[in-house]
Amino acid sequence: MSTRQNVGYYILCFIIIFLVSVFGAAAVCAGDPSGKTYYTMANIWYEHPEKIYSTNYHKGTILPVGTKISVVGFDKEKIRFTVSDSGMIFTYIHVRKHSSITMEELFDRYFSNKNIMAQESIFNNLATAEQKNIKNGTIDVGMSKDAVLMTYGYPPSHKTPTLDSNMWTYWRDRFRRVLVYFENGKIVNIKQ
Repeated sequence: MSTRQNVGYYILCFIIIFLVSVFGAAAVCAGDPSGKTYYTMANIWYEHPEKIYSTNYHKGTILPVGTKISVVGFDKEKIRFTVSDSGMIFTYIHVRKHSSITMEELFDRYFSNKNIMAQESIFNNLATAEQKNIKNGTIDVGMSKDAVLMTYGYPPSHKTPTLDSNMWTYWRDRFRRVLVYFENGKIVNIKQ
């Protein structure tokens, strides 16, 4: 290759890299949920609203499934949002050592522009006992995986890498686990 061809090659490479970085950044910004209204897809447990960890400890207070929120900040580490009714501010922190998913995937698991509690929704197709458990934040034998996800949220993926597993691991706190066993998509045992 001549020197002139080398220069042309490097200029072309630079232009491609530049365009990928610009359009890649634009795609991320276009997907930013900030300033938009959503609903929670699962109960979110918290002790301190400014520090809710994606490890999903089941301790403290529950922000109920179906809560209307507005996103005020979103980046690769955290989601900041306010509850529409109260104006209370929450920060959901992505703990990467306990998660194998991206922040975008985490957001999609917990927030939707459609209310899961609306009339024509998954919630209203569940058994009455499951609906009661979801509202109370409790799980019980016989509940479906969908009902467990609405009640307890998602198990941290470092111990439950796939929801197809017949055992999900949750944490009450940093030291106490809850093991949920399934057969045919329904809870058959819970070990605390």
